[in-house]
Amino acid sequence: MNKKITIIDYGVGNILSIKNAINFFGNEADVTNDAKKIEKSTHLILPGVGAFSTAMKKLKENNLIEPIITAKNNQSYILGICLGMQLLFTKSEEFNTTNGLGFIKGNIKKLDKFDSNMNLKLPHIGWTNCDLDSSNIGIDIMKNIAPKDKFYFVHSYALKDYDTNLTVLKSNYKNVKFPAMVKYKNIYGCQFHPEKSRVAGLTLIKNFSEL
Repeated sequence: MNKKITIIDYGVGNILSIKNAINFFGNEADVTNDAKKIEKSTHLILPGVGAFSTAMKKLKENNLIEPIITAKNNQSYILGICLGMQLLFTKSEEFNTTNGLGFIKGNIKKLDKFDSNMNLKLPHIGWTNCDLDSSNIGIDIMKNIAPKDKFYFVHSYALKDYDTNLTVLKSNYKNVKFPAMVKYKNIYGCQFHPEKSRVAGLTLIKNFSEL
């Protein structure tokens, strides 16, 4: 089956950088908000920068939620990036409580709620690695990525209270651990920006594109 890699264009993502990262290894991606193309995709990337509620509103206004659900049910591989990862879950507490796509059970909460004893400066911006063991990664799109490799983060919210069936790799910000990478069936999410994460990020995008 020919691969149809689609980046969803709904106005809140760093789309050009993601497309360039896919093209770097000779793969092609279609940037679109066309429902039919999304439904027929084999690989779907959901980017996101900004507020959770705004992103969900834009998905609804562009009539993109049902096509994404159809792609998921057709066993398309889905990768949510940064805010796009958060949208995959049940709800977010950012500003007002907002329901997400609900593909995976879990809630998005502000990082300073993870440990009330920590005085965190937000947003968390910078380079951090994941707590993976290279001999037992658990998430296949992290292959050929070493424990020392770092990824670029920009966020104030993260996943908390999630489904126990979820495969999770965590990162650390001032001794507060949070999920940085997740996998659930055909769905993947990364809280960091792989398209801004140099060789390690390019490797992750290559691995996803070649599933």
